[in-house]
Amino acid sequence: MKTRNVHWLSQALPVLGCFGGGSLYGWSGLMPAVQSRFDIGSASASMVFSFALVSFTFGVLIGPALFSKFPAHAQLPIISGIAAASLILSAQAQQFEFFVLTYSVGFGFSAGALYNHALAIAAASRRPKLLVPTSVASFGLGGVVFGPMSIWLTGLGWSLSALRPVLGCMVFIVAVSSVTETANGTQTTNPKTQTGFVKPDRMIFVLWAIFATGSCAGLIVLGLAPKLLPSNAPGAGMAGLAVFGVAAGNTLGRLSAAGIAARFGPMHGFVGAVLLSMAALCALLTPISSELFVNLLMFLVALSYGQIAAQTPLLVSARVATSAFSGAFGWVFTGWGVAGLLGPWGAGWLLDRTGDMRLALLVCIGFLFLSLLLTMQLPPTRAAAGPD
Repeated sequence: MKTRNVHWLSQALPVLGCFGGGSLYGWSGLMPAVQSRFDIGSASASMVFSFALVSFTFGVLIGPALFSKFPAHAQLPIISGIAAASLILSAQAQQFEFFVLTYSVGFGFSAGALYNHALAIAAASRRPKLLVPTSVASFGLGGVVFGPMSIWLTGLGWSLSALRPVLGCMVFIVAVSSVTETANGTQTTNPKTQTGFVKPDRMIFVLWAIFATGSCAGLIVLGLAPKLLPSNAPGAGMAGLAVFGVAAGNTLGRLSAAGIAARFGPMHGFVGAVLLSMAALCALLTPISSELFVNLLMFLVALSYGQIAAQTPLLVSARVATSAFSGAFGWVFTGWGVAGLLGPWGAGWLLDRTGDMRLALLVCIGFLFLSLLLTMQLPPTRAAAGPD
């Protein structure tokens, strides 16, 4: 019974870490508190989210190498401890630059490291087909919960103290994981899939560009959801619904990706998601008075983004050798980081300059169309091209 409990905790705590780290996807719920505290515009506030996504990317890419220097049982407490410390400093920040450093860089990086750590634990577990998608979905679920919660707490006057629920999640992980032994047979890396440096070729660059252009629209909607509502000053309830809707759409898209890929193939799933997102964005360009209908359209964009994010690893794995997947996807994943840096930040800048989101939406449609064109440049799968 003791061993069973150890296994359960060692696998559940990283999933909980994904849940807390996924609060990044609820950024638009915290955005009003940040703008009020530091008296900044939409462009500067969006920059926080953009920098956090870039830091998250670095956490995913170099986190394993950095934290592998520590014993396996100490890695989760250390990573979640850094996340907790970053949130404490962020909640107390009096200067905007310090908040960017602690939240975007500190928490963003540790959230990426937590995400990678959880996926590694899940992949090496006895039930990877269950735990890997659970970890991915848990990250999306964090935005569903913490985004609307931030709107609600900000309305109660909490300001940046709205970060406390996420902080409580991280402190709990630190406390429990510090006294929990690592389950036997659970490891952070799989020796059979370790590989050296993968030199990016034309195919990897095309996949990188597809992911960057395809994910930009979803990241913008996730980061600035309340700004798309027809009212210039939407109430806390409607803004909370917008944040909840896009986070829920993102999570549902990720959860349904495996079933759609199995039935139609990842390429058809990816193209279908891009077309759905383009249709929803075109509808958002038209004058709409119903806030509920706008929320529905944003939900569809986020749903499509969740599909794109989940189908992309399948597009990569179908075109590279198994031993090269980790390195190849590492390169492709940086496209998400570039989209996260330039997308929300650029959309916020355009919002400040034009007063609405229509020009940003037009740019998103253009990027999605480019993503469709790039999919035509993909080489056939390994199965069609021949064995490794």
